[in-house]
Amino acid sequence: MTALNDIYRSLRTVGLTKGQVASILPEWWDPELARTSSGLRETALLLARRLSLDAVALLDGRIEHAKELSAPRYKHTVRVTEEQLRPATLIASSLAKAIVGAMPSRDVSLDPSVEVIREQVLQQAPRVDFDSILDFCWGSGIPVIPLPNLPNGVRKMDAAAIKVGARPVILIALRNNSKAWLSFLLAHELGHLSLGHVATNSALVEGSLNDSTEFDVDANVDRQEVEANEFANSLLSGGMSEAIVATWPRDLPPVSIATTAMAASAELRTAPGHLVLRYGFRTRRWPDARSALNFLADDMDAQAGLVARLRDEIDTRRIGDDLSDYVLQITGVAPRG
Repeated sequence: MTALNDIYRSLRTVGLTKGQVASILPEWWDPELARTSSGLRETALLLARRLSLDAVALLDGRIEHAKELSAPRYKHTVRVTEEQLRPATLIASSLAKAIVGAMPSRDVSLDPSVEVIREQVLQQAPRVDFDSILDFCWGSGIPVIPLPNLPNGVRKMDAAAIKVGARPVILIALRNNSKAWLSFLLAHELGHLSLGHVATNSALVEGSLNDSTEFDVDANVDRQEVEANEFANSLLSGGMSEAIVATWPRDLPPVSIATTAMAASAELRTAPGHLVLRYGFRTRRWPDARSALNFLADDMDAQAGLVARLRDEIDTRRIGDDLSDYVLQITGVAPRG
């Protein structure tokens, strides 16, 4: 007969420790409950819902993805393996399903042309930046879900694009407070979705990118990553940022990087922070680029913006009782009064 320890051992094969498993269960749950067959079944159901797994298989001591979710694909895995990202992927998939389930049903259609999407964004905002892309996503029926509170020790992806059924979802796990950094991630994931890189009921997970290759694509990375990066740069600046920063001196001090970016950004209808990061990519002077971002008053508070927008858009009371605490815990969203 399967026991709680058998479930723990099974979940260990996908990278989850006993402590991490306990941390995603409801506060009211107690290991003593799993000593009975009915309590063990309830525990397996709770974990299966929280990890997008098949409950019957888990109760049998096996790991199988929920039937409505195909195996995820991983991109940009620098210094991190697919196995390390698997626990975060399971959690992210579960949250995506729970949040989509709390939203009104809607057909979402994205134009594959970045030029069309850029024009759609600019019809509603003076420039393409973190806030306007976030507005576009939610306005188009695409939830953008922050993952600031994954269990301790779980290796985070930077971001992911998921389709729950045919409904696209973007998840942002990178704990960076710069709107410029996260605007590129948002635009990149939107590119994957717009260009048809994510199939129905599947996930595309972006692994960790180190500073030296941020926004870069190595020669051995597949064409979809090239296309998503090109999409992001075109969305953010109309594809003109590279030509602009190429004219800047390579030895600009951080404050001059910031002021030069501010002067150039209005013409491109983009945020100065985007040009700062493109300059960092071109010169490989990442410490100076990060310092330059500190001179841009409107570049901060990206994390709070993600959480606040999710709180405004989702009625947490529509999430099932067995998942509402879990969604609030991982996303950092406080329940509505």
